[in-house]
Amino acid sequence: MTLELLPLIDDVPALVPLRHNPDFRLDGFAINDTLRFVRKIGAGTYGLIYLVENIETGARYAAKMVMTDPPVKNGGRIDVDENKKHIQRRMYEYFFRGARGVVELDLAVVAHDGARCPFLKEIALHLRVSNHPNVVTIHKVLNLGRVAVMTLMDYFPEGDLFGNIIDNKLFLEPPAWQDKQKLMKNCMLQLIDVVSHCEARGVYHCDLKPENVMIRYNRRYKRPHDGPLIDYNELQIALIDFGLAITSDTICCNACRGLSFYMAPERIVNFNTSSLIKSLVDMRQYPTVENATLASGAKMFPTLAGDIWLLGVLFINITCARNPWPIANINDQNDVFGTYILQNRDILALILPILHRFNRLLDEIFRLSPNERLLLPELYGKIATIDFFSDDVVEPEKNANLVVYNPQLLTPPYTDTDYMALTPEYFKQRGGGVRSGA
Repeated sequence: MTLELLPLIDDVPALVPLRHNPDFRLDGFAINDTLRFVRKIGAGTYGLIYLVENIETGARYAAKMVMTDPPVKNGGRIDVDENKKHIQRRMYEYFFRGARGVVELDLAVVAHDGARCPFLKEIALHLRVSNHPNVVTIHKVLNLGRVAVMTLMDYFPEGDLFGNIIDNKLFLEPPAWQDKQKLMKNCMLQLIDVVSHCEARGVYHCDLKPENVMIRYNRRYKRPHDGPLIDYNELQIALIDFGLAITSDTICCNACRGLSFYMAPERIVNFNTSSLIKSLVDMRQYPTVENATLASGAKMFPTLAGDIWLLGVLFINITCARNPWPIANINDQNDVFGTYILQNRDILALILPILHRFNRLLDEIFRLSPNERLLLPELYGKIATIDFFSDDVVEPEKNANLVVYNPQLLTPPYTDTDYMALTPEYFKQRGGGVRSGA
């Protein structure tokens, strides 16, 4: 079986009258008389995620459906809201007509050849790394005619890392019988583990953020006093969504893969066209993009270093339930990131509830030059041994001219706000305030 021979049904017939269902919910529809849709648990630009259950056994799964046709565009841009409506209606029409042409695909074939097919690439890269306890297991891949591809995965009733950080205050307010520091380290070390596992198999996620990390958590569990830091009985994380993952160990500058709050600076701007960055980073150590114009001189940077940066932001999410900055772009010396890189490496300790030791560790992660960032084995060792709560808050150097506008955003925000247009009055209204080193 090859991908070119995937069974496809005839083109979708003309629309037929649909039963009254203004939201086009799939709840109650069946798949091959074995699975039943329970409720929608997620939606994105390109697909839907539903909770489904096995009709005979009652086993529950997360079913991710990705459309095989291009997204709806408006003036060259993707209209996310219109896309979601289009996808929901299209899937409803398909199942209302009887869901013809549902065929299970061979997972080995998808893993081997799927990267050549646009709507199977994400699944193929996911399958390459799925034999790990910190990657969500794929149980089946179903071809839904010409409409979509469905991936049947583990279901996590406790939800994702974002909801557990913000809504459940998992790390900030654990029960008295659980050690807050060990709980944080349990999560952090598993994140390092899974990134190491993916890198060893030539896959780089490029979109590490709390929504892409699922959680199993036992609030009643009391870990042994001398037990290992990683304890799946207490907490287990599982990585999802390989839609932006790549297999190249280098990536072109300003590739812009992921959410701006998490992206490393080299994925946001072209380092080689910024005189300021070139004064701080020796660009000769990085290869130039093949066929790049002399004007741009675009450089290639290690992909793994960008994912290590993402881990650093995630660690702040876990310990503080905050983001350090809206975007890692040096375009104004009065924003948090510009201050951090150009003036004061202790600025994070001014605006976040972190101590000196953790601040120094973050300094080794958030290096502007990707080659200077901590490697994964070093990062693992430092996280395992650091004490987040044992020293005094760092005392930053006084600087009468330093003013930082700090929105103190929850992590992650729902929108990519143009923070450079925000005023001190905006932050005061939102409760963030204005911090000064004076």
